[in-house]
Amino acid sequence: MYVNPALCHLMSFFIGITQVCFMPAPVGDCSACCPHDDDIDIQYKLYTRSNPIKYNIIYPRNATALADTPFNPTKPTVIYLFGFSEAVTGPSSTTMRRAFLRRDYNFISVDWSRLIVFPWYLTAVKNTRYMGQRLAEFISFLNSNGIPAESLYVIGFSLGAEAAGFAGKYLKSSGLRIGRITGLDPAYPGYSFGGKNAHLAKGDALFVDIIHTNPGVFGFPTPIGDVDFYPNPGLWIQPGCWIDQLVKNNELSYFYGCSHNRAWRLYVESVMKPTAFPATLCRNFTNGDSSCLFKVDGYMGFGAQRGFQGKMYLITREKPPYSPNCP
Repeated sequence: MYVNPALCHLMSFFIGITQVCFMPAPVGDCSACCPHDDDIDIQYKLYTRSNPIKYNIIYPRNATALADTPFNPTKPTVIYLFGFSEAVTGPSSTTMRRAFLRRDYNFISVDWSRLIVFPWYLTAVKNTRYMGQRLAEFISFLNSNGIPAESLYVIGFSLGAEAAGFAGKYLKSSGLRIGRITGLDPAYPGYSFGGKNAHLAKGDALFVDIIHTNPGVFGFPTPIGDVDFYPNPGLWIQPGCWIDQLVKNNELSYFYGCSHNRAWRLYVESVMKPTAFPATLCRNFTNGDSSCLFKVDGYMGFGAQRGFQGKMYLITREKPPYSPNCP
């Protein structure tokens, strides 16, 4: 079926501080969908300390073009995938980028806005598998050009976390493993059935850590990684996210998805302060205050490390309200 190209034009508007991308028609395989075009639907935008503002695009399967970018294979690399209806110029991507550039990383921001545009959530869910396969191919390309898959750190927020999980599954089937995947409140609607093969899960990377800030609403409620962090502990509305608190703290611009977005806000702070969020192992996070000792067993976010396995939960006690002054 022919789709008018005008319906496939990406636009955006703001809800509070959040830049929301939308299109009159979704990208997908349906008869009324805009056709997939990987050249414009998926772009890998590289930022380094030498180009912190103006990105270079890394083109898959083009080793010569990769060599012409400022990518430094001697430095660690993070790949970031944002969530539903976000833009690569939105707050989660830009704040994450600044934090990792301070640590002198190669920062690759995956611009896949067209695949997850508002209001087409169900199509976006389907496209996380498509993105996962394409990301797996991209990581395989990097691996074949001297950047081992096991050295890569993939971070995904919401739908981005699910796409990261599918990339890990595709790679695992071909004998490659991503070093680490961090899921920032992985999306729950559309992923509640089908078991671990249908969403980000333990085993999709050598180490999978999860931060749950809106469990059971927009984010996954149950533990799905090697280690799962439940700030405050496991509240579906995070401290400071009630409307009266947002007004009181002059943060009303953060109201859109406040608790869900708290995952990346907490994580970004941990990039610059790896011990900012001490955590304790606890078997029952819903009764954390009464049943757990709250000794420091590890740290949530960037400072999380391999070692805690099985049905154990890590809870942080964040002092509310959380300050938005991320690095």
